[in-house]
Amino acid sequence: GWFWHASQNDNVKTPAQLLDIYYASVGRGACLNLNIPPDRRGRIHENDLKSLREFRRILDATFAKDLARGAKVSASNVRGGDATFGPEKARDGDRATYWCTDDAVTAAELVLELDRPTTFNVVDVREHLPLGQRVEAFAVETWHDGAWKELAKGTSIGNRRLVRTAPVTTAKVRFRVLRASACPAMAEVGLHAEP
Repeated sequence: GWFWHASQNDNVKTPAQLLDIYYASVGRGACLNLNIPPDRRGRIHENDLKSLREFRRILDATFAKDLARGAKVSASNVRGGDATFGPEKARDGDRATYWCTDDAVTAAELVLELDRPTTFNVVDVREHLPLGQRVEAFAVETWHDGAWKELAKGTSIGNRRLVRTAPVTTAKVRFRVLRASACPAMAEVGLHAEP
């Protein structure tokens, strides 16, 4: 309910439910509004606090380390061949820099070569929003037994798209822009693992 009710103290959302809400909102470029009302003491109830703290612990552990940081990165196209827009810009942790393609290229790919097989279950992608939301369809693939296998696909990205998958272990990941309204401008492509 919108307000606190003693009868609802045992109906608190679990950390797993809160994570689902997080990925369905923040993970799709929206805001997170949990609506946690104070009780009659003016405090958040202990059951809510317990769930929220575990939720925060899982988020902190998941996003504490980008498993793709330091990966060797290559791209099918780089805008004007200019290093200013090179593929490593999607891996530098700076949302102000970005990998971008030539104007006529609206489908492209970025390959991350990790230094060893790595297990992850969250793909984190962001567009460079000062240039607008451009990606209309994308896919994420992993390298297994000498071939690319599709892990996930989606439509818009915008500010942030978090794609949760079953845990997968690989040393190569390919992010593909399948369709965009203009040349894609990707600020970040990252990999994470939920604990």
